[in-house]
Amino acid sequence: MKKTNITITYDEEKLNAIRVHLELKKLDLDTELTGVLNTLFNKHVPPSVRNYIELRDAVTPSSPAKKPSGAGKEQRNA
Repeated sequence: MKKTNITITYDEEKLNAIRVHLELKKLDLDTELTGVLNTLFNKHVPPSVRNYIELRDAVTPSSPAKKPSGAGKEQRNA
Protein backbone atom coordinates (compact mmCIF):
# COMPACT_ATOMS: atom_id res chain seq x y z
CA MET A 1 0.00 0.00 0.00
CA LYS A 2 1.33 3.42 -0.92
CA LYS A 3 2.02 5.69 2.06
CA THR A 4 1.32 9.42 2.27
CA ASN A 5 2.24 12.20 4.68
CA ILE A 6 -0.24 14.12 6.81
CA THR A 7 0.40 17.63 8.12
CA ILE A 8 -1.68 19.07 10.96
CA THR A 9 -1.47 22.13 13.18
CA TYR A 10 -1.35 21.43 16.91
CA ASP A 11 -0.35 23.31 20.06
CA GLU A 12 3.44 23.09 20.40
CA GLU A 13 3.49 22.79 24.21
CA LYS A 14 0.95 19.97 24.14
CA LEU A 15 2.89 18.17 21.44
CA ASN A 16 6.12 18.47 23.42
CA ALA A 17 4.35 17.11 26.50
CA ILE A 18 3.05 14.15 24.49
CA ARG A 19 6.54 13.44 23.15
CA VAL A 20 8.11 13.59 26.62
CA HIS A 21 5.56 11.24 28.16
CA LEU A 22 5.65 8.81 25.25
CA GLU A 23 9.43 8.71 25.51
CA LEU A 24 9.18 7.93 29.23
CA LYS A 25 7.00 4.95 28.30
CA LYS A 26 9.37 4.02 25.44
CA LEU A 27 6.62 4.60 22.86
CA ASP A 28 6.86 6.20 19.43
CA LEU A 29 4.64 9.13 18.40
CA ASP A 30 4.36 7.96 14.78
CA THR A 31 3.30 4.49 15.90
CA GLU A 32 0.71 5.91 18.27
CA LEU A 33 -0.70 8.28 15.64
CA THR A 34 -0.88 5.45 13.10
CA GLY A 35 -2.86 3.43 15.65
CA VAL A 36 -5.30 6.31 16.13
CA LEU A 37 -5.75 6.67 12.36
CA ASN A 38 -6.37 2.92 12.05
CA THR A 39 -9.01 3.19 14.77
CA LEU A 40 -10.71 6.05 12.87
CA PHE A 41 -10.51 4.03 9.65
CA ASN A 42 -12.15 0.99 11.26
CA LYS A 43 -14.79 3.13 12.97
CA HIS A 44 -15.87 5.25 10.00
CA VAL A 45 -15.12 3.27 6.82
CA PRO A 46 -17.79 0.67 6.00
CA PRO A 47 -16.67 -2.98 6.19
CA SER A 48 -17.30 -3.50 2.47
CA VAL A 49 -14.85 -0.71 1.62
CA ARG A 50 -12.26 -2.00 4.11
CA ASN A 51 -12.56 -5.49 2.60
CA TYR A 52 -12.18 -4.10 -0.91
CA ILE A 53 -9.00 -2.24 0.09
CA GLU A 54 -7.57 -5.34 1.77
CA LEU A 55 -8.32 -7.52 -1.26
CA ARG A 56 -6.90 -4.95 -3.68
CA ASP A 57 -3.70 -4.67 -1.67
CA ALA A 58 -3.36 -8.45 -1.44
CA VAL A 59 -3.59 -8.79 -5.23
CA THR A 60 -1.53 -5.73 -6.23
CA PRO A 61 2.22 -6.31 -5.99
CA SER A 62 4.09 -3.56 -4.15
CA SER A 63 6.68 -3.30 -6.91
CA PRO A 64 6.70 -4.79 -10.39
CA ALA A 65 8.95 -7.79 -10.90
CA LYS A 66 12.06 -6.98 -12.87
CA LYS A 67 13.37 -9.29 -15.54
CA PRO A 68 17.02 -10.21 -15.09
CA SER A 69 19.28 -8.53 -17.61
CA GLY A 70 19.84 -10.72 -20.60
CA ALA A 71 16.56 -12.56 -20.08
CA GLY A 72 15.23 -13.95 -23.31
CA LYS A 73 18.61 -13.61 -25.08
CA GLU A 74 20.41 -16.68 -26.28
CA GLN A 75 24.07 -16.95 -25.46
CA ARG A 76 26.40 -18.34 -28.12
CA ASN A 77 29.76 -19.86 -27.50
CA ALA A 78 32.26 -18.86 -30.18
